[in-house]
Amino acid sequence: MTGSRVRAAKGQGGLLREQLLDVADRLLEEGGADALTIRAVATSAGVTPPAVYLHFASKRELVHATCLRVWSSLFAELEAVSRGVPDPVTALYETCVAYIAFGLRHPSPYRLVMDGEATEASRQNEDACFRYFRDKVAACVDAGVPVESATETARLLCAGVHGAVCLLIHQERDAWPPDTASYATRAASSAVHGALLTAAHASRPSMAAVLRPG
Repeated sequence: MTGSRVRAAKGQGGLLREQLLDVADRLLEEGGADALTIRAVATSAGVTPPAVYLHFASKRELVHATCLRVWSSLFAELEAVSRGVPDPVTALYETCVAYIAFGLRHPSPYRLVMDGEATEASRQNEDACFRYFRDKVAACVDAGVPVESATETARLLCAGVHGAVCLLIHQERDAWPPDTASYATRAASSAVHGALLTAAHASRPSMAAVLRPG
């Protein structure tokens, strides 16, 4: 449905750009990657396609900008949950919970960045996420957690949280667990414990190791 025509005052082109991205965010969340087109954004915003092209030279550029803006909110959330937490391992855990919860709340942008055509946005976001987790692991190392390689441990963590998100967002909603908050906390706990417990040396799992007290 076409809304009221969006007009930006002279010198406020940046405002119109943000309004167009608001529309693009909504289209992506509601209809997935196929719904995010120049024409659809123009129609929903009440402007002509050339008005959109003034800000985004191509659909790919629009997709990149949309994904980058959505994912910028992820890092704000990660900082919010870990800021002020004195225990670095707990801070890492809270970060993982927030990451999984974000992916489950934004399945379309997540799929688009990880699996879709947003190649430049994908590279930037994946690099930023990896560096963020590596910094959190480094804080654990500084606090005395025995980790041979912060980089390798960060890889394991990223694999764990990314896998937890992808396991659900590539399925129909009715296949999701009824309590996604509990799922996120358990998956985050598994990722953190697994990565840190094997960070000093990898050991072969066994019944004896699983049943060992403490």
